[in-house]
Amino acid sequence: MSGSRWFDKSLILRDGVKLISRIWLPNSNGPWPALLMRQPYGREIASTITYSHPEWWASKGYMVIIQDVRGMGSSEGVFNGFSQEASDTSETHEWVRSLKECNGKLGLYGFSYQGFTQLTGELYSKPPDCLSPAMTGMNIKDHWCSDGGAYWWHNNIAWGLQIAALKMKKENKLLEWGKIRLALENKSYLKEGIEILKKYDPNSFVLEWLKNLNNAHPFEEFKPISTWIKQPMLIIGGLWDPHLKGAFDLYQQSKEAGGSPEIIIGNATHLNWWEGSQESLLNFFDKHLKLDENFNSKNLKDEKKIWNISLNKWEDLDNKFNPEFIFGLKSDGTANVEVEDGSLTINSKGSGWFTIVHDPWRPTPSDGGHLGQNPGKFNRSIIDKRLDVGVFQTNSFEEDQYLTGVPTLEIQVKSDQPNFDICLALSLVEEGNEKVNQFSTGFLRVKNSKINEECIYQITMQPTNICLIKDSKLRLSISAAAYPAIGVNPGFGDGNIGSPSANHRVITLSFSLDKTFMKMTPFFYK
Repeated sequence: MSGSRWFDKSLILRDGVKLISRIWLPNSNGPWPALLMRQPYGREIASTITYSHPEWWASKGYMVIIQDVRGMGSSEGVFNGFSQEASDTSETHEWVRSLKECNGKLGLYGFSYQGFTQLTGELYSKPPDCLSPAMTGMNIKDHWCSDGGAYWWHNNIAWGLQIAALKMKKENKLLEWGKIRLALENKSYLKEGIEILKKYDPNSFVLEWLKNLNNAHPFEEFKPISTWIKQPMLIIGGLWDPHLKGAFDLYQQSKEAGGSPEIIIGNATHLNWWEGSQESLLNFFDKHLKLDENFNSKNLKDEKKIWNISLNKWEDLDNKFNPEFIFGLKSDGTANVEVEDGSLTINSKGSGWFTIVHDPWRPTPSDGGHLGQNPGKFNRSIIDKRLDVGVFQTNSFEEDQYLTGVPTLEIQVKSDQPNFDICLALSLVEEGNEKVNQFSTGFLRVKNSKINEECIYQITMQPTNICLIKDSKLRLSISAAAYPAIGVNPGFGDGNIGSPSANHRVITLSFSLDKTFMKMTPFFYK
């Protein structure tokens, strides 16, 4: 046993609201540097789904403070989400530094919402000594709720219901808690989740996001404080995490503010990380919060690395990409019927056409990747056999090729309905292996297009880092749905996006390929 000890302590904010924190202390003489996490899920859990227990951090010489944010856990007030955190964060920082057990040094940790709470504070408040935002971002529309304007159907609703259930539990509404839990367990949340949220948590930010997207309303903007992101910062992202673009954006914002951030993009989903992640964090905190102590210099180097999906190893993240890789798409009209018809050709102009019909009764399914119900690597061979999926594939590579950066497709399409979706998946097909190993996906929601009029659209996919191994093939799959990663498009209007209904229309998409191409763009611009 670590021998650490813990106790609960309250902070009364300027407006009189009481926030409750649980504090763990090392079994040694203090004072100590502090690690703070501000979270809405319960201070007892302490994000141990992705982080070592606070006892472990205490055993390494840190006092650890896990705080229930306003309106959640045992803290008072009403939980309103992101907009409430700036002042509460700054007041909490001042309070932590004033505790007799703290030596004045303050580091921040946490992922997702707990990553966001590290980045927002009052403008002129003292910055933390270091911070480690993980699996997070600052742009609500692009980093939290949608890809290409397409609402994260499964992710957002499941998360919104989790928050609603926590509120019901706090209010001792156990029957309501049970109904929410049942909807998640039996998957009925995919059809009924929005109505359940409207009933039990009508002010949920998840509902506000959907309304904003449906009605083209602006999203609330949050910007990190430049003096904070100039501080030592370790940004953690996952290749299968929905907030990955937020990690890259945060890195660039820190550089532009004059910071020298570290960044690790690992073989991770939002909730399942790689072995060694805790040691990387510990080295980071030791380096910046224990400068007066002696540490092995080999542990003090800056981290800037990314996992290679196919080679299963770490590589330097140097923003390299392959601008010479421009892929043309070719088909004689049956790319959705015969794998041999659809070709993906390097540095060659596209040609031909193909047509797919989206039937809302049986929408193209989606899984794996960064938005699937089972995120991560995924064998999509069965999905690609459907005739509502166009498949384009290279010849076998004669030597290893690297695909690093952000895949982007520019494609010419016309639709017989004003609203439609374009859904993409990139996969690696290895020699002698029937598996179609999906590694990147992307989505675009088009509204109010002119019926049967061709237009060029651009779709950005999930950033990636993969070696296209000799004798393997690269595959691009194109469909008009990816359910339940995104809701099924009804083809018209601003409503009915979600599970299929009798009001959903059949959508026919016709693609012209002579102006269609796929290229790689860099993770961030220097």
